[in-house]
This record gives sequence, C-alpha cells and structure tokens, in this order.
Amino acid sequence: MQDPLWIEVMSRFEINIRGNADEPWDSPQGILLRAGDSCFTKLLRERANTEDSWLQAPPIQLAFWLTDNWWRLRWEPMVSEEVDPDWRLAHELSAIGGGYIWPQLRIWGEDNRVGLSCRSDPQGTNVALRFTTDSVDFVPAEQFEGSVDEFLERAIDAKSNDREALRAQVSALVEERNDRDAATWRRIEAKLGYDVDSVPDGLVERLMGYVGSYGHGGVEEAIVAVQGSASADALDEEIEFARKSGVACSLEDATAAVGDVDRGRNGPIWRFAERAASAVRRSLGAQEGPLRNTRLAELLNTSSDHFRARDWGTTPHHYGLRLRKGDGDEHAVALSARWPQGRRFELCRTLGDAIWSGNDALGPMTKAKTGRQKFQRAFAQALLCPFDDLSAYIKTKVPSDDDISAAARHFHVSEPVVKTVLVNKGVIGRQRLDDLVEAA
Repeated sequence: MQDPLWIEVMSRFEINIRGNADEPWDSPQGILLRAGDSCFTKLLRERANTEDSWLQAPPIQLAFWLTDNWWRLRWEPMVSEEVDPDWRLAHELSAIGGGYIWPQLRIWGEDNRVGLSCRSDPQGTNVALRFTTDSVDFVPAEQFEGSVDEFLERAIDAKSNDREALRAQVSALVEERNDRDAATWRRIEAKLGYDVDSVPDGLVERLMGYVGSYGHGGVEEAIVAVQGSASADALDEEIEFARKSGVACSLEDATAAVGDVDRGRNGPIWRFAERAASAVRRSLGAQEGPLRNTRLAELLNTSSDHFRARDWGTTPHHYGLRLRKGDGDEHAVALSARWPQGRRFELCRTLGDAIWSGNDALGPMTKAKTGRQKFQRAFAQALLCPFDDLSAYIKTKVPSDDDISAAARHFHVSEPVVKTVLVNKGVIGRQRLDDLVEAA
C-alpha cells in the first residue's frame, strides 16, 4: 500500500470503464478512478491475496451523481476535516450508495484546480471489500472538466434504462455552463453551499450587488467564509467594520516587489507564497531574522500601534477584511485577531492577499481552504518565520515542543505557525487530512 500521507499536485484525473460493450450501464462494470499515481478504486476483496484496481458497480450511478453535483464539485471548496452531512452528500463518492460500496473519495473545487482526497478503509470494515488508497491530489480544473465531460458523453450513448433521463440532465448542464450569466449564478450558488435551485430568494441578487462594487474574487471568498443565508449579512457587517476600524495600510511598494505570482497550477501554493515573501524581504533589506514591529509597520505603511491587543468589542465576528479606499492605494483593514501575534500575522495576510489578487478592492482573511486563503497564510508564515532562519534558530533535526515554543516567541508568531512551516518542509510529519489539503 502507498504512503498514507501521499500528496501530489497537478495530476491528471481519469475515469475508465471496463466491461462488455453490449452490457447496459445499469449493470456492474469495472470502474477505475485515478489521478496521477493515486488509484482511488484500488481495493482488496474478501479472501483475496492481491489488490484489484477496478471497482464493480453500475457506471450510470456515477454519471448521475457527477451530473447532479457538478456545480458544487467544481466550485465549492473543502470546508474543514469535520464536514456536515450535506457537504458529504455533494462531495463524497461513498454517498452514491445504491447497493454498492464506493471509495471514500472527496472532490472539491479551488477555482483553477480541483482537489481529490481519498481515505482507505480500516481493516475489519466493509467485509466484502476494502479500499486501500490514502492520498490528496490536485488536478487542473479544465482537465477535470474534460475528463468528466468525456465520461458523460460515453454515458449518454451507453445502453441503460435511464439513458434519456441522463441525456436530458447532461444537456441542461451543458447549456448552463455555456451561458455566462447562468454559470455565474450557479457558481455563487455552489460556493454558498446550496444545491441547484435551492438558494433562498434574493440572496444571489444581493451578493451580485457587492460583486458590482468590489468584483467577483473578494466577494466569492467572503461567500465561502460564511456560507448559507447569513453570507450577505456577514459581508455587510465586515465592510462596515473595516470602514470604522481605524486600521489602515498601504501595500503598493511591497506588491510591486513581487509582481505576478503562480496561483498553484504548477506546484504547492506554499512554495509560491514562500518565493513572494522572500522577494518582499529583499525589497525591505531584511533577509534574515525576525521582523520586529517597527520594521513590519514600515513594510505595511501602517502604525505599529495596530499590533497591540484589542478586546472583543473591537474585532470582527466573522473574518478579517481588507477594503481599498476609493481609487488609491490605502486600505482599511478589519482585523479579527485580538492578540499581538495574531494581529501581526493577519496584517501580513492582507499583503499576501493583495499580491495574490492583484490588489482587489476587497480581500477577506478567513479560515477557508481556498487557494487564495492558503496563499495568504503561507505568505504570512514565510514572511514572519522563514524556514532557513527557523532552522538556524532551532538547531536540531527533531524539534521538541520547547523548541517550537521558543521559536514562536523569537519570531513573534503563534506555535501553530511554526509547526506549519516545519510540516511544509517535511521536518514534522503530517498527521491529518487538513495538513495535506493546506500544504498543497
């Protein structure tokens, strides 16, 4: 069995069917699902001594599930390791059921790429068969779409009792995807966490009003941060909070030092964030060691007073937010962190967001697992706690808890920031699915 912490970025997604051409797709046939070196359908059958890569199940079930959930699979991101049942139904292949056992494969969208994570079945479960793959993979979004489209084209031409029903669903999906306005609606609906045509009346229209003022990118990040009917109210509150916060910064000089960034198409996002942070440090003339408050305030063109602790009444309730003032380069910022370490980190995230987004008018800083939020977090980590400096400070190959705590104090960051830097570099092993998803 492969390494249980296997991760691959920018693989190729494949759906393969093996069976008699005369057999209807309502009947079980061999199904192989793969991305790069990860075979999601690899399994051990009861009393078998060898692994098989082909699941036996009706391909028509997979076709209907992909069609029913296409918008959420393509656009709704992973929310957390502990997800609610509604998310699972739309994103986990095992939800297909239908009298057959499917692998624990999750599929979710991150704008220009699609994530796929698979968990093996523990020994002693699923007596008839046990899936054996543990992996996290990312594929280019257009390649995922192409593979699914090719499979659906085969499905609507294959023999099955439900062929005409599937043909109608696929035709409707293609029509919506080719209609710019309809596709925009469906994308927002999916990012809100709703199935097709289940969004509350007026919600998408209200959010589209914000899009008109601030653009798609930032508004959709806010949508993902607070999904559901409260999304627009939360965004309205955070915009107002940013306007009244009194925290301001100017990021033009720092963003100019970086230029364009790769948005995760050719490798893990944290690597590109690390390069961007190195460029910013070089522009500041601070290539080594911790960034103290005065130097960091200089970089962000803000006051070091903003790094001081605040009480709950002066921090947003939902997420942090960067809001550009008019047509200039000054940004109002609502910081959700209360304590100095967190406030330093969050203000660095505002710079990371401006770099990633090309200085969008609206930049939420949230806990979501979109590519944009991952870049923000990885950029702030690399800017405040560069790995080479961290290694030189710790001076050991296997850091202890005391080492991590001391390093956090030295670089004036939280202990989770230090741990994440060490995880990304392979010094500390990844223990959770969330670690893998965040690192990719």
